[in-house]
This record gives sequence, structure tokens and C-alpha cells, in this order.
Amino acid sequence: MTAEQIFIDAPFQDQVIELATYIGVLRGDETETFVKEVTSLVDSKKDAEAVNVIVKESKTLLEAPEKEFESAYNLLIAVVVPDANKAHLETVLKTLTTEPAQKTPLKFKVLSNIFNILPANSPLRLSVFTSIVDLAVASDDMDLVLPQLQYVPSWISEWGIAPEAERTLLLTLADHLKTSGNPYQSHDFLIKYLTTFNSQTAELDSQKSHAKRAITESIALSEVLNFENLLKIDAVQHLKSEKVYELLSIFLSGNVQDYNAFSSKNAGLLKQELGLDEEEALRKIRLLSLASLGSENLTRELSYQEIAKALEVDESEVELWVIDVIRAGLVEAKLNQVSRTVTINRSIYRTFGTQQWQQLSQRLNGWKQSLAEILQVIANAKLTSAAVSTAVITNN
Repeated sequence: MTAEQIFIDAPFQDQVIELATYIGVLRGDETETFVKEVTSLVDSKKDAEAVNVIVKESKTLLEAPEKEFESAYNLLIAVVVPDANKAHLETVLKTLTTEPAQKTPLKFKVLSNIFNILPANSPLRLSVFTSIVDLAVASDDMDLVLPQLQYVPSWISEWGIAPEAERTLLLTLADHLKTSGNPYQSHDFLIKYLTTFNSQTAELDSQKSHAKRAITESIALSEVLNFENLLKIDAVQHLKSEKVYELLSIFLSGNVQDYNAFSSKNAGLLKQELGLDEEEALRKIRLLSLASLGSENLTRELSYQEIAKALEVDESEVELWVIDVIRAGLVEAKLNQVSRTVTINRSIYRTFGTQQWQQLSQRLNGWKQSLAEILQVIANAKLTSAAVSTAVITNN
């Protein structure tokens, strides 16, 4: 997070009294009762009690004019942060996020200042970042935090927070990002959340709904085309006996025929129970099936008829499907409209197991044999050239 560093060049006691004086002015405290109370505590060397009184009245700073708002809170930060009292910090954070409709940009800057002045490994940064997210949600402006999300995993590691706190943050981000219209970022944090659970049955039982959500989102999100990593998550594996896991397996390695058979056998499951758009799901499985067909037939000409049969579409639609699968980045291919064939030069593997290793081994052996034949041709050509040269020299 970017923010100016806070430098307050004054003794701690002077800072406390200066802040008390400012709060008193905002309160209209003509008798200076508040300032006198704080000053008395400072003079009695009761700094902790003085800070406690300041923090209880810190909500008054919300009334500061905009041009003084950040400076006033910077002074409060200079007083509270060295105090290292989590309760004090939580009070300040709560105050800043209570009325998000007012001075939101300034509050965001203040929260960023607090975040940055804390040591990089301070667990208190979690509370500050959570407050920033809460402010963004309450003000309906998640764009405030989107640029920072890439740092969350490294921050969690630096903070050294407990697993439960980590999970709460990750799931909170997943939920807020989903409701704010950022489905891909939401899905990413949901996956991160699920990977924090190990194979303990009790834990996994409690995560069934989240694991199902991860599966349905993976199918629903058009740009999610890799399902292999999802199957490595223990919480997802825990759903093996359920229909949603069978559906996931189809998107991992099945084809259009498998999908249609599953859909017919489980009428209503996709739309009613899982909330999936059946047409969009069918579109995705067709793209994945075409990618698989390509990976199994690299460099071989595939006829429109073969592709149409595999995708269960009319031959007139084949070119559009090939263009779509190329756009999706799943294959590299060339269309031949004259011969009505498609040559796929590169295709992703939806899963890479024993069968794929065998295919790769066969191709490598094929290339090895081809290279050996080319080298032999070159060697023969050299021998022929040498023989011709010798014959010419002899004749001369």
C-alpha cells in the first residue's frame, strides 16, 4: 500500500497533549476540561492512561475539516502505534469504518498510513487490512483494494498469523469479491482458502459447501479451463461420493457424450441444485473435448465430420468451434475450407497422467527416428558428393 511515511518530531508527551488540545477544540470544550485531564495524567507519568483517554475520544477526529483530517489522524497514529495496544488500535479502526459514506478517500489514506507504519511482520497489519476491506465493501468500492490483493499471500506469511485468522481473511475476501462483481479474484481466494485444510475428516466435513462452490464456479467461469489442480484439494476430494464430483471429473477428462449422459441422468442437478447455466456448461465441455481431440491427433488432419461427431454439432458449425477453441488458447490449428479439414499443431492436455506420458514418449521416439533418418540422408549425400569429387579429380 502506498502512503506517506509519518514523522512526528516531538516528544511523546507533547504529542499527546497536542492531540488532546485539538480534540478539545473540535468538541468546543471552552473550559479545556479534556485537555486538563490528559495533561494531568501526562504530568503524573501516567502515559498509558492518557493514551487510553485519547483513544476513547478519538471519534471526534472524524469531524476534522478535510484539509486537517489526515494530519490529525497521523498524530493519533503516532500516539497509538508505539503504544502497541491492540485494543486501542481496534477502537481507532472501528471508528474509521463506522460511517464509510463520509470522507471515504481520506479514511482509506489514513488506514493505509496505519498499515505502512506498522512493521512488515506485525500481526496487527491483519486488523488494519481487514478494516480497509470493510471500508471498501461498505462504500461499495472494492476497486480500492484490488491492486493490493496480489500481496495477500506474502503478507499472510510475513504476519505469521494463526490458521483460523488466515482462513477468515481468505474467505472474507472471496465472499466480498464475489458480491462486488469480481468473480475470478473471488474464485482464486476461495481456492486459497480451501487449500488451508488438510485431510482431517472433521475439518473437511465442514467445508463441503465451499468445496461445491469451488467446483461450480470453476465450471461456470468461462476462462477457467484447467480442473486438474482443483482435484488436488483435499476438501474437493472429500466430495468423491457426490454427483458434483462426478461432474467435475467429466470437465477434467470427459467429453461431450459423457456430459450429455450425465445431464440426462441427473435432470435438474446442474440448473436447480448447482445453479449452472446448462448451455454455457455444454459450450465449455465442447471446447475442452475439441482440445482433447487435438492433443490425441496432433499434426493429423481431422475432418469436419470427425469434429462434428465428437462435439455433437452440425458440420456447418465446426469452423466456428475451431475458431472459439483457438481464441480460448487451448489449441493452435489451421483450417482448410477446401478439403474441410483441421490440422492441430498444438493443444493443451487437460490432464497429464500415464497415458499422456506414453503419448509423449511415442512422439519423442518418432522425432528421434525422423532425425536419425535425416542424418542418414545427409551422411549419404556427403558420401556421394565426396565420391563425385574424387571421380572428377581422377579424370583430370
